[in-house]
Amino acid sequence: MLKLIRESAIERPWFYRGLMILIAMAFVVTMGWWGFEQNKEDTIVIVGNDRIGRDEYQRAYQNTYRFYKELMPGELPEDQLKQLVIEQLIESRLWMQVAKEMGVVVTAEELRDSIRGVPAFQKDGKFNSEQYKRVLAANRLTPATFESSQKADLMREKARMLVRESVAPTGDELIQAQAMLASRPSPTLPMEQVAPPQDRARQAVLAQKQQRALRAYQEGLKMKAKVTVRREMM
Repeated sequence: MLKLIRESAIERPWFYRGLMILIAMAFVVTMGWWGFEQNKEDTIVIVGNDRIGRDEYQRAYQNTYRFYKELMPGELPEDQLKQLVIEQLIESRLWMQVAKEMGVVVTAEELRDSIRGVPAFQKDGKFNSEQYKRVLAANRLTPATFESSQKADLMREKARMLVRESVAPTGDELIQAQAMLASRPSPTLPMEQVAPPQDRARQAVLAQKQQRALRAYQEGLKMKAKVTVRREMM
C-alpha cells in the first residue's frame, strides 16, 4: 500500500495533497499550529523542537483510515497505515519548519482565494458562505480552525514550490526528451491543442526533474532532522 501511495504522490499530486490536508487538520485541531506544548508523557513523535502527541496522531490515523476505506474497500493493513500516518506527520512538520526558515508568507487574499476555490464550499459554481459554514460544522470544524489549517497547507506548498522551481532541464536532457517524444505516436488532438514538440519535451523533463528534486530535498530533510518515534505508544 505504501508503494501505491508514493506512486500516487508523483503521478497525481492532488491525491497526495488531499491526504496531506487530512493530516494537517489533525495538526491544527490539536493546537499544534498555535505552538502549545505537548505533555512529554503523551508525545509519540519528536521532530526537532516539535512534538506530536497521542491525540494528534489518533485523529490523523482515523482521518487517513476513513480516506482509504472509501478509496480501497476491504481490510486495510494496520501496520502500514500507522507507518504512513507517522511519515506524513513527520513530513508535515518538516515542511512547516522549512517554510518558516524560508520566510514563506501567505497573504489574506491568497488564503481567501484558496478557500473560495474549494468546490464543496460552492453553490451554483460560486462560493457560498452558508454552505462553507455547514460543511465545516458537519466536520466539527470552525472557520478559524479550518483557515489556520489551510494557511499552514499553503505555506508548506509554497515551500515545495520553491524547491521545484529551483531546477531547470539541461540542453542534453531536452534533446533526449525530444528524441523520445519523436518515437511516440502523435497525440490524437486538434492541432491547435497540441503544444510544439520543444514545449512538450521541456514540460516532460521539467516535471520529472522537479519531482526528483522534491524527493531528494525531502529525504535530505529527514536525514538531517532529529526525529524520535515512540512506537510503543502508537
